[in-house]
Amino acid sequence: MDLSRFRQIPEFTRDLLRDEFEHLKSDDLASRNWYRRTTGGSTGEPVVVLQDRLYDDVGRAVKDLHYGWAGCEPGEPLVSLWGSERDILMNSEGWRNKLSGFIRNQTLLNSWNMTKADLQRYVKTLQRVEPVVIEAYAESIYELARYINETGARVEGVRSVISSAGTLYPFIRHEVESAFRCPVLNRYGSREVGDIAAERTSGSGLEVFSYVNLVEIVDENGNPCGPGEEGDILVTSLTNYTMPLIRYRLGDRAVVGAAAATPVHSVERLQAVTGRILDALVREDGSTVPATFFMHFLSVVHNSGWIRKTQVIQKDYNRIVIKMITAAPPPAHALDEIRSTLQRVMGRNCRIEFDFVDSIPPSSSGKYRYTISHLPGLNTGASSGPAVMDGK
Repeated sequence: MDLSRFRQIPEFTRDLLRDEFEHLKSDDLASRNWYRRTTGGSTGEPVVVLQDRLYDDVGRAVKDLHYGWAGCEPGEPLVSLWGSERDILMNSEGWRNKLSGFIRNQTLLNSWNMTKADLQRYVKTLQRVEPVVIEAYAESIYELARYINETGARVEGVRSVISSAGTLYPFIRHEVESAFRCPVLNRYGSREVGDIAAERTSGSGLEVFSYVNLVEIVDENGNPCGPGEEGDILVTSLTNYTMPLIRYRLGDRAVVGAAAATPVHSVERLQAVTGRILDALVREDGSTVPATFFMHFLSVVHNSGWIRKTQVIQKDYNRIVIKMITAAPPPAHALDEIRSTLQRVMGRNCRIEFDFVDSIPPSSSGKYRYTISHLPGLNTGASSGPAVMDGK
């Protein structure tokens, strides 16, 4: 497929989607069974896109395909630790969603509520339902897995866990595998374009669902990245004729898989999805440190069990606040060691503050953000930063 001219089409951004919304509707909109879909807004920038039932049907088929890869045949029990406040607490899809779940033998657990009492109740539900597959937000299944590992609870019969709607860091994969004693499959997608890519086997890289989305990975100059190179993700939806999204910049970054020998315009395999561009923290010189560093550093390297949950917030180039929920008082010198290491990474003048809290709420979408930068004008082309060790 020759897509050399296709790359001449300007990239499409969230700002354009908001500003030119009325001009992006298809001419035959009145004849389509369309609906409005709002993004979760985990970046603080929710947008609205129009989709239709044909798009939705194809999307469900893709999801069922991945359930099959994970080992769940139609009708077998599946549990979703999923949803936002809008989807679950407000029941936006009403009785149709409930009926669909009943017919498909799918049980929905609310990822918005993750207190210790909720986790205990979720474990009992899993033990009762005995799902063959669990799909969940990456951060939510991590919290549940930690609870299972800490309490020694047993959940039998799970063939695979599907992690989505968040970056599957190595330490999350390891924790979940230990809890459920099964492989973890990564799946990547967005509300605007649906499922984009997924793992067929654990750690094998994500196969792009090329029959529903055309995926490009580009560098800071808009040129296609080659195997092993990291860049920004552009997606063209091939199934939404109600509001076509062409070369849509999602705000995520990924590493191109090794299937292609040279840089290509359409990527068929992703080695890894490395996270949101805005999850990176920025140094004074404009270079960035990826969220994976902070997550591995705080959750693995410097955590002997006393840290339950963290969130790193960059207030300014030289000020970082680390919110912490702790299970025990910090060991002697632990905070000094964390501060010293982060100053070596972010700069000697960077002030590191600790804020011990009882809870860290998720975003309005129900997803949890490990890192937040309040700096404007993030240089999205930069990808420098320390290498991240595998959490295994």
